[in-house]
Amino acid sequence: MASQPSPTIIAATIAELRPHAPFDRMDDGALTRLVAALTLRYFAQGSVILSPQDGVITRLLIVQRGQVHGETDSAAATERRLALSEGEMFPVGAMISRRPTVLTFIAATDVFCYELQEAGFCAAMDGSREFRNFATTRLAHLLDLSRQDIQSTFSRRLSGAQTMASPLRSIIRHALVTVAPATSIQSVLALMQERKIGSVIVVDEASGRPVGIFTERDVLGRVALPQVDQSAAISTVMTANPSSLPASATVFEAAKMMAERRFRHVLVTDEGRLAGVVSERDLFQLQRLSLGEIAKAIDRCVDGEALARAAADVRRMSLTLVGQGVAAEQLTQFVTTMNDAIVGRALALAAAESPPPNVAWCWMGLGSEGRMEQTLVTDQDNAIIFADPPTKDAEAAGHVRVAMLRFADRANRLLNEAGFPLCRGDIMARNPKWCLSATEWRGVFGDWMRAASPQALLNAAIFFDFRALHGEAALALELRDWLRETVGTQKLFLRHMTGNALQVRPPLGVLRDFVDVDDAHPGTMDLKKYAARPFIDAARILALVNGVAATNTADRLRGAMQQMRVADEEVGAYVDAFHFVQLLRLRNADSPGAAGVAGGEGANGNRVVLDTLNELDRRILKEALRQARKLQARLEMDFQF
Repeated sequence: MASQPSPTIIAATIAELRPHAPFDRMDDGALTRLVAALTLRYFAQGSVILSPQDGVITRLLIVQRGQVHGETDSAAATERRLALSEGEMFPVGAMISRRPTVLTFIAATDVFCYELQEAGFCAAMDGSREFRNFATTRLAHLLDLSRQDIQSTFSRRLSGAQTMASPLRSIIRHALVTVAPATSIQSVLALMQERKIGSVIVVDEASGRPVGIFTERDVLGRVALPQVDQSAAISTVMTANPSSLPASATVFEAAKMMAERRFRHVLVTDEGRLAGVVSERDLFQLQRLSLGEIAKAIDRCVDGEALARAAADVRRMSLTLVGQGVAAEQLTQFVTTMNDAIVGRALALAAAESPPPNVAWCWMGLGSEGRMEQTLVTDQDNAIIFADPPTKDAEAAGHVRVAMLRFADRANRLLNEAGFPLCRGDIMARNPKWCLSATEWRGVFGDWMRAASPQALLNAAIFFDFRALHGEAALALELRDWLRETVGTQKLFLRHMTGNALQVRPPLGVLRDFVDVDDAHPGTMDLKKYAARPFIDAARILALVNGVAATNTADRLRGAMQQMRVADEEVGAYVDAFHFVQLLRLRNADSPGAAGVAGGEGANGNRVVLDTLNELDRRILKEALRQARKLQARLEMDFQF
């Protein structure tokens, strides 16, 4: 029987492991038991620590000192190496699955590793929820730790104020005032006057479920002006089937719903039963800026200067949400929703000055706007699709195009005034190349797929992410349906797209976490190019191959991989990794270090100074890049036609 380590050695080992996840969250007893089961082993530089030839893995290793790298046995192994440093465990997946490792782990330097045999690993899995959660959902666990850290910092700064990431149940303040559907209008009005409230909820007495809402705004439009008999039931004038959210939904989700639909109240339910109501006033008390107020301000804008003020409010609110720990998927949805509203108002103002021709048309967002993944600073990428002229009259068609381009130019200039710079590549609706009829767009897309030239591939990467923003959405949807039906037959084009996507590899190091890939900016990483783009490009190809209509990267991955029967855990890891990169870009947009790179080149959040990342974020970024490489490996294996 092996002797137990001395208390001094146990204490020293705990001190070494504590700074690293998941050991930093384990309770003292669980960590002490784990440490007592460890042995320390030495591996000389260049020696093989574990390989697929070792068979079923029965021991977990934790790097105590030095660097370990893992590689595949393929010819491209040097491109798919991963680096492990102090505090990292391997091979976790093989231990859980009781299978051989798929990587060969080699000591990149002289290495000391703590070794945990299978019995000790099982005991840690059974005895520590933190250890088990980390081992089974490592990336999700790290992301949760990062969000907690952000929220903790924000809460300390604002004396523990409620945040937009808080659940709705935490901000319900007022006692509910409800009435039955058969209650008379007169009784409801008297109740509202007596309680000095602006709304009542109409609830089914048998089920406790909300069936309607009646507000003070309804009094004039639905009762006074139509001169409705006040003895009638409130159910005749209420807003039926009011929108609601579960009590577990976040404050942000309620704010977003109010902003999108111009509501002032959102009902909160618990398993379908009414739990409370959250008003716009409740949300406004949480912060200086209200999403609903921003949306209303956008609706009131009369010129580019007013639009610029609204856009600045959107950016300030976004940074507040970043600090409050709101998830990246929600953040980018908020930015996109508000930017869509700004675009819509700009189009309305442009139409008043330079009316578009009397044909059906649709303004399309491209690139990140089309994917609903805009960050805080973004230039314009847009286009117009309009209905085919009813006749072949060349002169009439010419007049249509001239008027459409005049309208598009005014809209592009208004958006520029609002803080969305003109596209340097002139990918804008005012460019005659990108203001086309439905038939012309199909012709252009078809030419790109047949040519598969470098320029065609670049264009496809931007334009195939199109999304209807305003106007006749059916025009864009019909183009999407045509593209889905056509691209699946273009095997050579898809192979070229795949090769193009694989040219940009995540810059993971062997002896270091990351490698420099840009001599002009050492110590930095372009997150858009090297961290986000691998996910975006792979998702686009997977969606095209599998006929998925979505343009959002996460939705493309979910939809395509469901058809490919990929395990939910693997899909979740890809989506979590991509969203962390997006979150890092949003957080980095307000970073002084980013703004100082190359005279402000990093001010849009794309280039991060790696030394400014804390240990947790470095580790999550490293894991996210590993997921990007794994996704690229799947793309390379499955879609080389």
